[in-house]
Amino acid sequence: MQKMVLKSLIPVIIGLSVLTACAEESTMSSSSNGAEGEQQTEEQVEEQEAAEAVVEIQSDAFGAWKDSIDNVYASYSAVITNTGDKPAMIGDIQVNFEGSDGTILGTMPMVLAVPDIVMPGETAYIGENTVLESVSDPEAVTGASANVDFSPTNEQPMMLETEGVKLTEGKDEYSNVYTVTGTVINPNEEMADDIRLAAGLYDAQGNFLGTLNGSIMVSLNQDGKAGFELNYPELPKEVRGKASEVKVKAYKRTF
Repeated sequence: MQKMVLKSLIPVIIGLSVLTACAEESTMSSSSNGAEGEQQTEEQVEEQEAAEAVVEIQSDAFGAWKDSIDNVYASYSAVITNTGDKPAMIGDIQVNFEGSDGTILGTMPMVLAVPDIVMPGETAYIGENTVLESVSDPEAVTGASANVDFSPTNEQPMMLETEGVKLTEGKDEYSNVYTVTGTVINPNEEMADDIRLAAGLYDAQGNFLGTLNGSIMVSLNQDGKAGFELNYPELPKEVRGKASEVKVKAYKRTF
């Protein structure tokens, strides 16, 4: 028996304060100019002290099902939002699948975000699935939560563009529930040589249904293009026929 549950907004981790800068004394001889310069410096320090990265799970979806040989699979997808005013570097992400009594039925470590640097007001997608070795009935999985590690950063993600994005539903019950295809374009002067993509699926009312993700191991110079096809991870069958909108994010991953 298959089951799909959607969960509402889950705050994940509180923001972290950033390093402050020390004010330098003005070398101007005029006392008025010196006071003005000192005041401006103090204001800049106050702004830096107030800036922080705050990462939250905006929307998420999970499901559990049994395959043809009785393995129980569980999937988890989410939209991560930086609600702070400083870029956030996303680190380790762990997903916990839970029973009705709150016990942990299985975990899913090392989930990757696309992109892994989230600018203020921007979002990232995660999506993955796993086998729950200790679970024999997918009905036992009643909840899921994600632990997201992040830190403030001064870096920015190298985002790429997409065009011709198409959402296709699987032709039968044995096919992937959905496949997303399109073209990725590098608008940057820097070469893109490790391209990661994620597609968020939404229904007609704007409700988040799940994430498909993948990578392209090609090198794109400025204005270079390459096709992509996303159909991983497997999504619960209950989302079939519900998706009507897709939003794709693509970026160059750096280490």
